[in-house]
Amino acid sequence: MRRILARSLFFCLFVVLVAGGVVTWRGVNLYRTAAGGFKHLRYLLESGETVEGAPADDVLSDSYLLSLFGNNPELVERLKTVVDLGLATDATLKLGSVSAMVVTYRQAEGASEIEDAAIYVIGGFPDPKSQRLGFHSSGHMSQKLNPTLWSSGNAIMNLLGRDIIVFCEQDKAEAHMALLFDLLNGRIMPLAERIADAPLHYTVVFPEPKEVVPPNLRNSLDAIMIKGKMSGDAGETELVCMSPNVRSSSQVSTILRDMASLARMTFHDHYGGYIKDMPWGKMNDTWWAVEYVELLDSLEIISDYPLVVARVAYDRLQNNVILKTIERAGRDLAAQKAFSLSSTLPWEFAFQERANPSSGYWSMEHQDGPEWPLGDEGIRTPGSIAAAAKRARLQAEKEAREQERREQQASPSANEPLPT
Repeated sequence: MRRILARSLFFCLFVVLVAGGVVTWRGVNLYRTAAGGFKHLRYLLESGETVEGAPADDVLSDSYLLSLFGNNPELVERLKTVVDLGLATDATLKLGSVSAMVVTYRQAEGASEIEDAAIYVIGGFPDPKSQRLGFHSSGHMSQKLNPTLWSSGNAIMNLLGRDIIVFCEQDKAEAHMALLFDLLNGRIMPLAERIADAPLHYTVVFPEPKEVVPPNLRNSLDAIMIKGKMSGDAGETELVCMSPNVRSSSQVSTILRDMASLARMTFHDHYGGYIKDMPWGKMNDTWWAVEYVELLDSLEIISDYPLVVARVAYDRLQNNVILKTIERAGRDLAAQKAFSLSSTLPWEFAFQERANPSSGYWSMEHQDGPEWPLGDEGIRTPGSIAAAAKRARLQAEKEAREQERREQQASPSANEPLPT
């Protein structure tokens, strides 16, 4: 009996030690990735360098576009057309470098025709006319994130480059420039209107991923691509990482899973991303954190060498969370640019703008809550209209039951004897 008990205890101890070793190894690996990435970005930022990116002539070539979107010939032809038009307008764009490229187009549900194809290129080009992008030091991102995480995000914005070049159809150029201006100034409604009108497809490409990933992942990634689409009531996003060998693919998959778990813990525990049971009932005071937790819970990570794919689908409320995050980031960028151009210190700029009714953190049209910008308080979508109709029907049924109950209480009982 003692021998069986000793073997059982030894086996349990062995299992605990193995599990603890695996958890410790994954934690150390995740810490090395985060710390190494932060040190790399900090070095580039302090030395005044930017991510070099890839030559624009190579990224904007027909062969590169074909390698990215070869399964969609119509999109490739549209992109070739807009790139040729842009390079014919300014041939010096070939001499620049591309750190990131965002390809967007619109396609109605059930339709095969592609509309409004465009390429947003971020990087450095000859004769730059803008400054580095950066977040406001006392803006929303700085208040919500811890200093290290905020510094990392700010460094990434700084390092991507100084210029954003738009390649699009000639008759759509003004609309795309206006959309870009609105996004960089924290106005999200124009983008929401486009999404509600027709699903917006997007692809984000980093031509040189080794320049933006942490040092210990530099040899584990050959390509990074983010693609997806967003409509008024739904959306989906897919992160595709390509690795050179099976070992690197396994490492990338493990890091992605651990980062997703860490992000979920942050939203759930740090920001209170759960519905609280209070004495007066249920309370959802941080609805946006709750939606992010649900988004991370639905994340699916698939490892199939040489690809590691992280896929997630979301609904209208999570669309609003993502759009509001973009809006807040644009608001911080606008504040940083504003006091930079005014050549004043941040607190001096804020004091000078105190009388401006729109100088507060939010824009005049912003609405808090999950029903904006897509929903009852913003742009009505088929899903929000159906949800409102359902709420109205349930409310009418509830009022009818209450009215029936009151009438029964007010009317005399059938068993009550009649007065003589």
